[in-house]
Amino acid sequence: MKDSYELYRHAVRDVWRTWWVAWPLSRRVEPGQVLQSADGQLRTAGSLADRGVPFTLRPGTPHHDYTYDTQGSASVTFKAAGTAADGFTSLATADVGARVGFEKGDCALVVYRGLTETGVDDTRALASALVRRGWDDWDESLLAVTDVVGARSGLVLTAADGASAAELRFQADALPTLPALADLSAATAVGWRRHIGLEWLATDVTPFFRVVRLRRGWFGKVKKDYGPRQRGRGAADVPVPPVLLEEAQDDPAAVLEHVPADEQPLPGEATR
Repeated sequence: MKDSYELYRHAVRDVWRTWWVAWPLSRRVEPGQVLQSADGQLRTAGSLADRGVPFTLRPGTPHHDYTYDTQGSASVTFKAAGTAADGFTSLATADVGARVGFEKGDCALVVYRGLTETGVDDTRALASALVRRGWDDWDESLLAVTDVVGARSGLVLTAADGASAAELRFQADALPTLPALADLSAATAVGWRRHIGLEWLATDVTPFFRVVRLRRGWFGKVKKDYGPRQRGRGAADVPVPPVLLEEAQDDPAAVLEHVPADEQPLPGEATR
């Protein structure tokens, strides 16, 4: 049987291939957050603001709702208030709910509603600022969160086998007249489950994010051309060679690179 992270990562890979995933799922990620990736571990390391790196955010860009059902393995039955609870184990006639069943194991159902992407607005300014920090105290292990996708609500269920099932409970009038798969994330609780591996319901979450770093070759180039950097100069201005700042302004991609999703440390190797 696959573990919950493996099932989830596989479920979102096609659409969110270039994005890192928040794990555990309740982990909050914000644009401007700084992470440190070293020795197979991922740690929080403050924020860009803490390090004197100013940035502005662009307005949020809406995305379509996201749903994933492994090869159509999940079946959903919705129940309105006041209807008979036939086939349901935990819901009463007055309850509003849904029953999710799986036809096989190692499957995932993932639903996110109300997706919005926010991120750093001025990449050139960020590149220049990180070049300044890279000349002083920013090293190869540090990553900056530049883009975050938030969701108004989310649901993740994983199935252990073909007998896996769960019943979800909703607030009264929470579902439209003709509910769809995406509406499952409006549930407020899992009222009953059988052979469910991971069950997660939440609101106001940040499931996906992107990080950048100074290109690894950039540090080698700076050392070759200018010698070892001098650290620990406090708040004093750092005399960055103008040519480095010009490069960052002319072509930020020559200085910064997005870190591929496959370089995200595995959960067992990461710390908060």
